[in-house]
Amino acid sequence: MGLPLRSATNRLILSWCIIVLGALGSYLLTRQYLPMLFWLLGHFLSQLSIARLDQPFRPQEGRWKQVIPGFLAGGALLVVLIATQLITRPTMGWRGFLHLTDLPLNVWGSMLSLVPLAIGCWLISLRQIQLVQAYFPDRSVRLLLLIAYSFSMALVAYLPLLELRFLPLFLSLIIYLFSLDIYLENERTSMTWLLVWLLLISFLIAAFSYQRSLVIDQQTHQAIAQDIVRTGAPDSTRQYHLEFQWDTLSPVSAPELLSEELRNIPAGTGTSYNTKERNDWVYRQQNGQDYVIVGRKVAGFRPPLALTSVLFLFGLTYCLCLRGFAWWLGYPLDKWLLPLFGPSSLKIRVQLSFFVLALVALLLVGGFTIDFFKDQPAFLSSWLEQLLSLYVFLLLIAGALGIFLANSISDPIVQIGKKLGDTQLQNNEPLQWSREDEIGKLVANYNQMIVDLDKSAAKLAATERESAWREMAKQVAHEIKNPLTPMKLQLQQLLRLEKEDPERAREWSKRVAGSIIEQIDGLALIATEFSSFARLPEANATTFDLRTLAQSAYDLHSAGKSSDQLALELPATPTWVHADKDQLLRVLNNLIRNADQALHEQKAPRINIRLEAPLDGFHELTISDNGTGIPQHIQSKIFQPNFTTKSSGMGLGLAMCKAIIEQAEGTIDFETVLGEGTVFRVRLPVVATKVTP
Repeated sequence: MGLPLRSATNRLILSWCIIVLGALGSYLLTRQYLPMLFWLLGHFLSQLSIARLDQPFRPQEGRWKQVIPGFLAGGALLVVLIATQLITRPTMGWRGFLHLTDLPLNVWGSMLSLVPLAIGCWLISLRQIQLVQAYFPDRSVRLLLLIAYSFSMALVAYLPLLELRFLPLFLSLIIYLFSLDIYLENERTSMTWLLVWLLLISFLIAAFSYQRSLVIDQQTHQAIAQDIVRTGAPDSTRQYHLEFQWDTLSPVSAPELLSEELRNIPAGTGTSYNTKERNDWVYRQQNGQDYVIVGRKVAGFRPPLALTSVLFLFGLTYCLCLRGFAWWLGYPLDKWLLPLFGPSSLKIRVQLSFFVLALVALLLVGGFTIDFFKDQPAFLSSWLEQLLSLYVFLLLIAGALGIFLANSISDPIVQIGKKLGDTQLQNNEPLQWSREDEIGKLVANYNQMIVDLDKSAAKLAATERESAWREMAKQVAHEIKNPLTPMKLQLQQLLRLEKEDPERAREWSKRVAGSIIEQIDGLALIATEFSSFARLPEANATTFDLRTLAQSAYDLHSAGKSSDQLALELPATPTWVHADKDQLLRVLNNLIRNADQALHEQKAPRINIRLEAPLDGFHELTISDNGTGIPQHIQSKIFQPNFTTKSSGMGLGLAMCKAIIEQAEGTIDFETVLGEGTVFRVRLPVVATKVTP
């Protein structure tokens, strides 16, 4: 567990204390203010962006406002490249190098300060691309916009103060913006994306920095060539940290060593001549006959690859430390949908373990190598660079292997978790797993569990059906038996009177006949309710406008009522639903009749039928009254099949309504306040357009 910092302010203060300590360390290492500024700016941008990431956006009026986020996303990458240009100036100690050890320690402090800035700018870009996706959901349109963004922003390469080239900058912007767009549409917490982003940013910074070192190297060669032209030899006071070679060529020797293109450069000018092995500056003297060549050996792609590897490893270490500090300070990591962060999972823990072990192994191998070859510095520098590049390659393979293993371990568990979340009483799909390992046993146990669950559900359903029909039969028998006793007594009384007093018997016969007919009508009502409830599964669903049904129910019940007693509110647009129209009309009639019966004690009775426009994919129909309300102790029994508060009937009305609504994949519920009234709410799924059933 992290620190128990309950206050966000305390957490923020402690975070910035740690950040400021890191900035002071950067200044002590470089003795420059610029790296310290980049360190602080990077962390400020990170905190600012994480707080806004995934937040709802406010729609902007006007296309030009919707276009701005794309320029901000690309501008964040330009900030990183401009910061790299400022760091790699000769005044900051940057220079040409053959090995990484040729760069002084303060330069490394400056380079590593770019990593937090790059991460902060990446988070800024991420939020801006989220806005671009929200404003332009069509992917083809969005991709064209990203290309337009890249092209227009790459034009800054022609500004005199920026030492950038148009084509590399254009391609870098396209790759950067496209990868952001793709990343946001995938699993954002995957460690794969962490490797991709670190490689991309490290390569861009390393390539641009190495290009700058070649330019500085070339400028140094030009200065040395001018010294040779003036004095016939390099100026001994000019200190250069790399070994270089120089030579002067006469008109006789020049054709043997220089190509015709190099020999034909204008007099008094020079040009660079680069090959896989060398980087030379060729200068043609004012007389047009003699040439000066100054240059040194180069190591091909090894220096930029080694620089990429160092930046990548530092970036990975920095991200791991960042996660550790965020956990220690108690930040809500599960809400940050970013690589290394997000909800805690077994997959992330396995992947983290792989990377931590790989980094520890690198430190151990590097330490042993330095100790073993400490007496051979030239070989050690070359060997360490090759080891770094190889190790990063192996780290990527190990990372990919760790991600694959983590997925292979966690995916079945995730599938089982999803299946368990979707488990029903019956009709559950089994999982497939081909290997007979620990996960295979877990899958087999799950599959056996759902088989047993199906059997238990079938037995339970049969038991419930039997119990329900038994209770229903008892209720029917009770409702039928209740009127039979008084009917029998009345007939017996009538027979006795017929023998004793025929005149009086004729008078009683009319009264007895009326009473018996009334009781028979009650029995017929019971039979009708029971028959209707039993026929519910036989639904004939069609697609119709719910407004017409509400209007029909209103017309039926509005006879003899004023608009104040029974009101109807309908939306202006059609409300299509897919259900059994006759059964749904029965639901409305039942609810309106119940509301009407709840108003017998009200001086100003009022029933309101309201159909609202679709909300969250459902039409909502409410029937409200200002009656006495439903008492608390019977609210939980309202939808039970044999529960009623009336003196007649079986209490199947609301149970029937609930069954009809659920059969149409809708819901029915109610809200009630004693003494104020009740609102029954029916929600039915929206059908977008009228379709043929």
